[in-house]
Amino acid sequence: MRILIIHPEFKNTGGVSGYYSALKDKFCVEIKHFNIGKRAERKGIFINIFRIFKDYLLFIRELRRSKYDVVHINPSLDFKSVVRDGVFILLSKCYRIKVIVNFHGWCKSFEQKINRSALWLFLNIYGKADVFILLAVEFRNKLLAWGFKQPVYLETTAVDDELIKDIDMQTIIRTRLDNTQCKVLFLSRIVKEKGIYETVDAVNLLHRKYSNIELVVAGNGEEIQRVKDYVKANAISNVSFPGYVKGELKKKSFEGSYMYCFPTYYGEGIPISVLEAIAFGLPVITRPVGGIADFFEQDNHGFITESKDPRVIAGYIEKLYLDKELYKKISLYNYHYATELFLASKVTKRLEKIYREVLQL
Repeated sequence: MRILIIHPEFKNTGGVSGYYSALKDKFCVEIKHFNIGKRAERKGIFINIFRIFKDYLLFIRELRRSKYDVVHINPSLDFKSVVRDGVFILLSKCYRIKVIVNFHGWCKSFEQKINRSALWLFLNIYGKADVFILLAVEFRNKLLAWGFKQPVYLETTAVDDELIKDIDMQTIIRTRLDNTQCKVLFLSRIVKEKGIYETVDAVNLLHRKYSNIELVVAGNGEEIQRVKDYVKANAISNVSFPGYVKGELKKKSFEGSYMYCFPTYYGEGIPISVLEAIAFGLPVITRPVGGIADFFEQDNHGFITESKDPRVIAGYIEKLYLDKELYKKISLYNYHYATELFLASKVTKRLEKIYREVLQL
């Protein structure tokens, strides 16, 4: 069984790249990675157009040179990704190869555009896929409503086993509870719709009452400078910006924080950072977006709310800060839940099972 997985190159941070970085050494079947998408060192519209066509030519060469049983494609439901990856579906089918389409992100506005004017085209191209892998029941229901008949598997993103290898959760919990500082972590690509301003405002509301509560904003992105300007303009003193963290720094960020706040209203699948926070035993405060709504258990994983009101978010932060028994219960539950379901070694086993079922092995 030989599988060709199409995804952005590993040096890109987060998202699909981060997902396959965690999985790549865990597979027990033969896997080849084929990189597409933007290259970190190359920019410009003409370079991007050239790169796309070059990717198609290299893909054709790869299919001619080696025999693959399955091509595993990883788009998001947005215009650029759907158009680009639709061509990979058609090319794969020209060589009579089974195709798995694994949607990661899901843009609601593009979903509406498909509904209005492009459903027939979407069905004719993506209907050639043999199987879909999705991150949310909501996404599955939409595909079924559109008329897709193929098998649909629900999956999660993944936490790299190495990230939590050999951690002592009981000791980490004791250290957090003994620490006089209460660090609220927001670790993500910094985008407005991921709830960064709501988090800043929530922590600022509490800082007036609890001077030891602070916010750590770990990450870079299009909104980072505007967030820093907002913090400065409003004289908010309890926010730090360590920038993008990875490896040991990322591990220390999770270990040294008290809870994870991520009130996103972005077009999420299942954000890897949420699963990583759960794996480190951090109670999570979030919103029921994408696949988060399918697994998240109120009062067991933390708190989930439809609200974007900073006062509501602040109320949950305060509850976790004051109720130590609840904190310990959630922390231990999250750690054990993640090690059973979210580790990359567990996810690869489930993917391999899907590959075998697609090939009827």
